[in-house]
Amino acid sequence: MTHYRRGIWIALFLWTALSTPLAYGLDKGPLSALDFQELSGKKEAPDFTLLSLDGRKVSLKDYRGKVVFLHFWATWCKPCVEEFPTIERIHQEYKDKGLVILAISIDKGGKGVVKSFAEKMGVSFPILLSTEGKIEKAYWTWGTPTSFLINRNGNILGRALGPRKWDSPEARALFEAALKD
Repeated sequence: MTHYRRGIWIALFLWTALSTPLAYGLDKGPLSALDFQELSGKKEAPDFTLLSLDGRKVSLKDYRGKVVFLHFWATWCKPCVEEFPTIERIHQEYKDKGLVILAISIDKGGKGVVKSFAEKMGVSFPILLSTEGKIEKAYWTWGTPTSFLINRNGNILGRALGPRKWDSPEARALFEAALKD
């Protein structure tokens, strides 16, 4: 095996090892059940103001005192499309219990594409439009879907990279734990 190949295998091993929940100290609790990466410290969620599909300006700070599930997605992202019904079910179940879902579309195709998608999917939670890409950088998103859970004080509890079944028992346990704090 050449040094180059050995280096690739070592890098792959390290990346895999460091990507597991145990590497983040998440071997217990609702965060680890979903492979939700706990972020060290009390990282305050960067505030933003974006336009919703109905033209309203929506700021994260408007939701202080509530738990926010912040979800980055796109209409062209197949895993995003597949998980949307599970997010809608969670929205219906927890909207009156203090959970707010804000879905940020990173589509470049314009408002019409996103609005058509939302109507087709029967989405009832707010969809916001990111047109400049600044919000993705502020939240260190590398791809879609990427989700964040933000507590009532505006601090990020954790981040999930990739799709999840957001209406699973593990996800419900995560939302319930965040709502209790």
